[in-house]
Amino acid sequence: MSSPQPSSATLSAQTYYNSLSTNAFYSLLWGGEDIHIGIYDPPSLTIAEAGQGTIKKMVSTVVASGVQITSKSRVLDLGSGYGGSARYLAKTFGCKVICLNLSSVQNARNEELTRQAGLENLIEVVEGNFEEIPTKVSAGGKFNLVWSEDSFLHSSNRLRIIDEISRCLFSNTEGRVVFTDIMASPQAFAEHPEIMSAMSRRLETESMATRDFYDKAFAERGFVGLGYWDGKKHLETHYRKVSELLQQRREEFKEKGVDEETIEKQVVGLKNWIRGVEVGCVDFGIFCFRPS
Repeated sequence: MSSPQPSSATLSAQTYYNSLSTNAFYSLLWGGEDIHIGIYDPPSLTIAEAGQGTIKKMVSTVVASGVQITSKSRVLDLGSGYGGSARYLAKTFGCKVICLNLSSVQNARNEELTRQAGLENLIEVVEGNFEEIPTKVSAGGKFNLVWSEDSFLHSSNRLRIIDEISRCLFSNTEGRVVFTDIMASPQAFAEHPEIMSAMSRRLETESMATRDFYDKAFAERGFVGLGYWDGKKHLETHYRKVSELLQQRREEFKEKGVDEETIEKQVVGLKNWIRGVEVGCVDFGIFCFRPS
């Protein structure tokens, strides 16, 4: 039987994140460790500081659900980007982490930063697609924790992702899934079709998930919800900070490898996302589930 092909949105994300110009943009603007939405508490935090806040909030969410992350834990980070979360987990808890990510450019940076941190004995970077988790990843046994940040929006086959998580996670009550996603509000496509169409074009997908989608999809696969942290109030702060810094550092970015086309696409995209947040189209939060 042939393997299922990655969804069109996933293939688009691979092309997007393999661009050297795109990676120069993210590494310069986010600080080089993370590329996810931050928690701006207080609002004066830098993008990099707020990104670390999201990681710590996700850890506290796991701990509050009744399990500890220890040196015996096996963690799978889906869509791991530059590996900042994996390094935080490995350094803080001594756990082993497999980073599964489809961008060879990001993976090379992850491996270099991991070597610099002296954590290569705890972190393995694997190139692959989370819609079909490679045998190389799953052959080593089940995982105690599956982790992901702002990655599932790059898929148009999210049910497949949840099936793959179920296959790789310990099926007892000690297993945990914790992830963030940038989602559509329940009535976003019906009430603001033009805004949502513009945002979807940037992702090259026809849909975005909703909170209700994840709750139902995980429940149908035998998972129990362990809480949801609503973080949508941080979206506008995040996108506005990114937009302002891009304008302030535009010439510096061009000197350091971000081409004009990338900058213009980001400017337009950020305007669409800020508008989406302003009218209530966009949702964001942290989910935590366990097998029943």
